[in-house]
Amino acid sequence: MSSSEGTPGMLHGDQQPPAKRARLSAPIADQGRHREIGLMRWRSEKDAASFVGSASGIHFIRSVYSAVEAEKSRAASPVQSPDRNLVPGEDDQLPGEHAEKPQGLWQSHEITLTTRGRNDIVSFDDLLVWSDSYFENWHKAYPFLHAPSVLESFRRVATRPLSDVCKVDPLDLAIMRSIFSISLADRRQSGDKGVNRPWPAELVFQDFDSAIESIQSTLAAATTIKALQAVISVQLFLVSMLRHNAASRLGGLAVRMAFQIGLHRCPVRYNSFTADDIQLRKRVFFCVYCIDRHLCQSLGLPLTIRDDDVDLCLPNEEKHTSVAGITIATDDRLALLSLLARHAEIRGLIMELCNKSISHRQTDVEATTSIVAKMRKWQNDLETFLEETSHSPAACASQHRTMLTVLRHECTISLNRPLLALPKDTSDYKAALQSCISAARSIIALLYDDLKGATAMHSSSNGYSILTTHALLWPSFTWATWQSAFIILYAAVEGELPKDSAMKLADHSGDTLKHIALRGGVWPTACAAAISDLRKHLDRPRSSLRPRDHKPLPSMAAAAADISTEQANRLTALAGVAETNQSRTWQHNSTANAYGQRRRFATIPMHHMQTWTMTQTGAYPQT
Repeated sequence: MSSSEGTPGMLHGDQQPPAKRARLSAPIADQGRHREIGLMRWRSEKDAASFVGSASGIHFIRSVYSAVEAEKSRAASPVQSPDRNLVPGEDDQLPGEHAEKPQGLWQSHEITLTTRGRNDIVSFDDLLVWSDSYFENWHKAYPFLHAPSVLESFRRVATRPLSDVCKVDPLDLAIMRSIFSISLADRRQSGDKGVNRPWPAELVFQDFDSAIESIQSTLAAATTIKALQAVISVQLFLVSMLRHNAASRLGGLAVRMAFQIGLHRCPVRYNSFTADDIQLRKRVFFCVYCIDRHLCQSLGLPLTIRDDDVDLCLPNEEKHTSVAGITIATDDRLALLSLLARHAEIRGLIMELCNKSISHRQTDVEATTSIVAKMRKWQNDLETFLEETSHSPAACASQHRTMLTVLRHECTISLNRPLLALPKDTSDYKAALQSCISAARSIIALLYDDLKGATAMHSSSNGYSILTTHALLWPSFTWATWQSAFIILYAAVEGELPKDSAMKLADHSGDTLKHIALRGGVWPTACAAAISDLRKHLDRPRSSLRPRDHKPLPSMAAAAADISTEQANRLTALAGVAETNQSRTWQHNSTANAYGQRRRFATIPMHHMQTWTMTQTGAYPQT
């Protein structure tokens, strides 16, 4: 998969991989120290082990807890935040998750059951209204469904009693229930939008188990595009509800199904596909690809799809010549998917660089240079796209602008956070921390301002309620807010950020997570509780918040050793992509020359490190 310059990940048929430079190896004694590492956990049950990888940020989160506890060692009470060994979305770790009877998803006022013997019928217009949020928010970003086919399924449902909905094709029913379930969950954050009556229970999943059971037939049946679409639909519903473990398992099924029907090969090179087939196959594969990369990063798991196994051109960036003489038309609605796919590729490259098994982490110049180049080109293309669509809400909805901007800052954190495992007196650590602070502030400010700009808040019986037309629905917002708040609080503990500023940003993070928590599920609430608890420990006299001794972050395992010099240099080169939230200008870092003098990687342009700054802009829609 690639943009116009071509990438080593998704190669085109006539390209050859570049010659590899020699890998620079560090001494064995230096290869394990001060790195981000994952965490193996055990529960009381026999053989109940689970793993969360370093890409999830678990190493840094545990380090923040350790840093705060060290700073508060004289305090009467320890930090009482939720389990520091978990990351948002780990549904396998939730209490009661293995109970015999699953809990229902909906409250009594949200759904209504059809009375036995009644022939209740819903109109086609009702179905359109109930699915509006899905098509407006999710389908534009992940257009794996063929909308005309979905609308035809709606028409079939509208012609029969709800009691007969189970007679609809099982795959169609799974897709429709996913759509309506996502839209109903969206409604909790965005308000009624004129839909005041309860939704028919027959049109939504009653619990997560029933969602997964709805596509079990795909395991035994022959793989088809429609079957894969049903699996992705359910997977996306689970992702939207932060059920990442279950979604990841379904993702393994989706990836294998995609491979079995050849979606990872560019259909333009074959004469059996029509222009519509070509577009749909690309849309389906890149949705699988983007969702998979999101889950791999969130849980810190190895990549399921390797870029060098894929030969598929991005939408609107076809490099192959059609053997059937088909003209592939450009569809501007797919620009968002193309940007997301390129971001997913960069996300995977960062994980391969920074979070792979310690014995296989690369230390060569070319890998570093390639990631920096892809990152900056994507940022530049994103900036151009946002500028071109700034006056066209139809081309780029505000929620997608926000989403893309947050994803951009997420990359900065993912690139720089591993360097926070280095000793604190190194320039690498200091530069990375400032980059993370800048990106974290941008994320918190962007989401909070977006929320306040579209939300009217008022008290309710549950303590927090909203009425809004623009909700923060994107699933990575919980992770991004959580990581950003911890970075800000850690910076305050280390004396790198004023306490008052850190506490204000922490409060804004809590407000954002409370809004996301309206959707349901425990993770936003748990993250908000963790931030609130750490904030309380930060709220003490300024004199106690002194800069701490220059010691490395507490190790997460006794076996962790120092990072190699080459690894530190390479990651610091990546740290050049630092962001703030001021204006669309380039700023030169006056201290970068000092870094450049120490670099063994002379080919990395570290002199005059450039800091990318931009205002709150973000994404755009797709259909």
